[in-house]
Amino acid sequence: MQQRRRLNPAAPAAKHPLLAAVVAAILTVAVVAAAMVTNGRILQVQNVGPANIEVNIEVYSDTDSFAAGADITVDDAAIRTQGGGEEHVRRVVKEFTRDREFSIVGLTWKGDRDIAAYVRAERPDGSWSEWYAMDPVDPPAGSDTFGTEPIYVEPTRRVQVSTGNVDMLEGGRAISDAPNTALDLNAVFLDGGTGMVTGDINPVADSYTRGMPKVITRAQWGAGASRNPTYTEPVTAATVHHTAGSNNYTEAQAPGIVRGIWHYHAITNNWGDMGYNALVDKYGNIYEGRAGGLDRAVQGAHVGAFNSNTWGVSVLGNYMNQAPSEQAIDALGEIIGWKAAVAGFDPLGYSYHVAEGNFRGSRFSAGQGKLFPNINAHRDFHYNDCPGDVLYARMPDIRRKAAVKYNALRADRAFGTQGWLDQLLNPNRADRNQQTPATQPGQQQPAGQAQTQQPVRTERTVTNSITTPDGTTTTVTKETTQTSPATEGQAATVNTQLFSELSSGDSLAIATVVGTVAGVALVYAFQQGMFDDAIKNVGGTELLAGVTVKDLTPYISPVLKVVDSSSDSDVWMQLEPILGKIAGAMTGPGGTQMAFYANGIGVRDTKGQIFALVGEIANAWLQQGLDAGPLGLPISAQTSVNADQIRMDFEGGAIVFTPSTKTINIITR
Repeated sequence: MQQRRRLNPAAPAAKHPLLAAVVAAILTVAVVAAAMVTNGRILQVQNVGPANIEVNIEVYSDTDSFAAGADITVDDAAIRTQGGGEEHVRRVVKEFTRDREFSIVGLTWKGDRDIAAYVRAERPDGSWSEWYAMDPVDPPAGSDTFGTEPIYVEPTRRVQVSTGNVDMLEGGRAISDAPNTALDLNAVFLDGGTGMVTGDINPVADSYTRGMPKVITRAQWGAGASRNPTYTEPVTAATVHHTAGSNNYTEAQAPGIVRGIWHYHAITNNWGDMGYNALVDKYGNIYEGRAGGLDRAVQGAHVGAFNSNTWGVSVLGNYMNQAPSEQAIDALGEIIGWKAAVAGFDPLGYSYHVAEGNFRGSRFSAGQGKLFPNINAHRDFHYNDCPGDVLYARMPDIRRKAAVKYNALRADRAFGTQGWLDQLLNPNRADRNQQTPATQPGQQQPAGQAQTQQPVRTERTVTNSITTPDGTTTTVTKETTQTSPATEGQAATVNTQLFSELSSGDSLAIATVVGTVAGVALVYAFQQGMFDDAIKNVGGTELLAGVTVKDLTPYISPVLKVVDSSSDSDVWMQLEPILGKIAGAMTGPGGTQMAFYANGIGVRDTKGQIFALVGEIANAWLQQGLDAGPLGLPISAQTSVNADQIRMDFEGGAIVFTPSTKTINIITR
C-alpha cells in the first residue's frame, strides 16, 4: 500500500477543492430540503385560515389579590390545616365572586414558593363541584412568575380556593412571619368563550408535511401574537400532559379552554406564548400550540429544566380518576407519531435527557439525567400527578399507536421533510434500500400495472481481500439481492464510490455525509487531505485501507467537542477504562453522538443506547465510513462468537474479528 500523504492540519483549507463545496453544501442543504417538502409547497399551519381574519372572541380576564377573597370556614376543605396545631385547626378557604361568568382559575406569585392549592366552583343549582388540584406551572427558564396551571372549572361566578403553606391573614391581620401569605398570591379568572374564530370546528387537511393529522390552527382557535420562538433542534422526545380541572366540557367549549390557557401563559405569566406545542381534546381534535412550526423543534414551557429537545402535548381535562376517551388516545398517537417521523426519534425507544437547572418538584438536580422513554409523561421528570393515573396507564397504548403512524410514514418515500432527507442523506442504508415507492393514500394501482413487490434476497457473494502493512487482512463479504421484473431498477443502489466523490468535492456525496455523525469527521479529514491515498476498492466496495482511529483523531480534534464537566461527561468518561483516554465528542443532525478515544469509538444513538467499539472493530468501522458507510450505526455490543472470534452487528451488516489470524470480515447487505 502506498504511504498516505498527510497535510499539515494548519495548512490553508482554501487550497483543497473540497472546501468550497463543503461550505456550499452545509449552507444550502436545509434550503434544498425545504423546497422538496410536499412537492415544493410548504404550508405553514399557523397561517392557514380565511384571509384578513381578526380575533373577535374576547378572552375575559380579571385578577385580584388572594388576600381580597372572603374567608370562609368549611368542613370539607381540600387542605384542612391552614396553620396552627391540631388543637387549633382552621378550615378556612378563600371565596371569590365575580359579576360575570368565568370558567378558568389560576394562582400566580413571584419567586419560587412551596404552595399547594385546590379549587372548586359553584354550580348553577347552588351546589359545589369536586375539588380540583391546581398543579404547579413549569415556567420557562429566567421567568420570575410562578403559580399554578390554569384550571377549567366550568362556567361559574363563584369559586373557593383551599391552600397549604399559606397564612390566610384572616381576622384582619396584615403582618405575618410565614414564608407565604395571602398577600403574596394573586387569583386569576378567565373565560375564553365558545366556538372557533372561523366558525365551525374544521381541522385543516393541509399540513407542514405529508401524513400529518388534521389540526385546528392557531388562526382558527384565535391565538394572539407571540414572541419569536426558540428552537432546540432536534426533538428527541414527546411529553404527555393533562390540563387538569373538569372534564365536563362540550366540543364548542374546548377552543375557549385553549384560548384561556394561551392567555394565562402568554399574557398573565408573560411567557409570550402557549407553553404546550400541541393540545388534544376529548373529542379527538388536535390544536396547534406554541407558534414557530409544528415540524420544528420549538422549545415550549411544559417540563421545567427539561424543555430543550422535548415536545409537549396536553390533553384537555383531568385523568387522575377518569379514563381518557379513545378519540383522545388516537389523536395523541397520530400527532406524536407524525412528530417522531419528522424529527427522527423512535416512538418505542429511549433517549438521555439532563436537567438544565434546578426546578422545585423536579426528580433531578441540575446536571443530573437518565434514559427516558421517547414518549414520556410529565411525572417522569417531576414529582406530580400529571397526566393523571388513568392516562399514565395508557402510555404503552399511545406509544404503540405512535409507532404505527411513525412506521407508516417512514415507509412512504413521498413523506415530507424527514422522508426525503432520509433518502438523500442515507441512500446506502440497507433498510432504506429495500423500500419501494408507495402509492398515495387512497390511490388505486393503475389498471394493468404490476403490483410493487419487495426485493427477494437470493444469493450471497464473497469478494476478495486486502492485507495492510501491519499484517491485518480485511475481507469484504457482500450479501446481494436479486429483484423480480416488477421491481427491476426501482430499488435504491449503494453508493460504492462515496469516498472518491468526497475526495473530489462532489456536492451530493457531501450532502450524503452531512446527514450523519461521521459527516463532521469525514468531511474535515478529507479537507485536510488525510485520505488522499488511502482509498481502496475491494470487490466493488470502497475502504479507507489501513486508516485507524489513532490516525484520524489528530486530524479531527479541532471539530471535536471537549468533554469536561458538562452533562456528557459522565456518559463518555465511563468508557475510558475500555477505550482509553477520550479525545472529544460530536453530535450528528439526528441526535446521535460519537466520541473518539485513544483505542476506540463510543456511540450513543437516539434511543440513548451506548456502544463501545474497541480496537480493530473500531478501525474496521472507520474504514467503512463510520455511520455514513454501508454498515450504518451499531445495534449490538461486541460479543464473543467463539474462543477466537469477536462480532459486532450494525444496521447494515456486521464486523467479525479473529485475533489469532488478525483477520477482519466485513459483512454488508
